[in-house]
Amino acid sequence: MSSPDVQSKELIFQDGMPGFPELQRFLLVQGELGSPFYSLQSQEDEQVGFWVIEPFVFFPEYEFTLPDSVKSQLQIEEGTPMFVCNVISFRDGGEITVNLKAPIVVNKSNQLAKQVILNAEKYEIRQPLMQIRAKAASE
Repeated sequence: MSSPDVQSKELIFQDGMPGFPELQRFLLVQGELGSPFYSLQSQEDEQVGFWVIEPFVFFPEYEFTLPDSVKSQLQIEEGTPMFVCNVISFRDGGEITVNLKAPIVVNKSNQLAKQVILNAEKYEIRQPLMQIRAKAASE
């Protein structure tokens, strides 16, 4: 699975995103060329957007098996180019967590995307990614 090859790409979530089933069109925009950080902004509600990352940059051992039902829905076959990203959250105290339990899988050929909830117990919804300390807190 590799990066989406472009700095911005419209994605279609046929079932919407969890919590936002009515929103199907999102724009994925890379922060900077080569950066693992992206914004995922709804094209139908400007109030809905997420920060996402390429997980393999931070968690090289991250892997999962995509259910056949998801492959069918996204029209993924052997050799289909895909992109995976995960939603990050900014927590109190400057902690940043990543949801490894629910990756967003993108078929790069047709831009169909889906957030998949994994059954794997080994991944956390709030996996620590990094800690950002406010300057005032360190003084």
